[in-house]
Amino acid sequence: MNDSADIRVAAEKLNAALKNLEDAVGPMLADLQDLKQFKSESENFVEDRAKLAQALDDAKARGAQFEDREIEFRRLADETTAELDQVIAKVQNVLERD
Repeated sequence: MNDSADIRVAAEKLNAALKNLEDAVGPMLADLQDLKQFKSESENFVEDRAKLAQALDDAKARGAQFEDREIEFRRLADETTAELDQVIAKVQNVLERD
């Protein structure tokens, strides 16, 4: 063989080896891209979870405030009812005397 033929054979072998390498690396690159996408989605999930946890904590705090207000309203309603009962009793006493 001459140098030209040897170079051609070597080039063909190199091209075949490069093609095999591309064929082997292609799926790995696709997997890497999938992993990057999964990582991004996971990070978004973690951020969303943190936001939801904060929203839940805020809702629980508001719920506790509402419970405190409800207790205060019940107390005021009970006081008002007691005062109205006293006024009604006084009015009835006045009406009974007349």
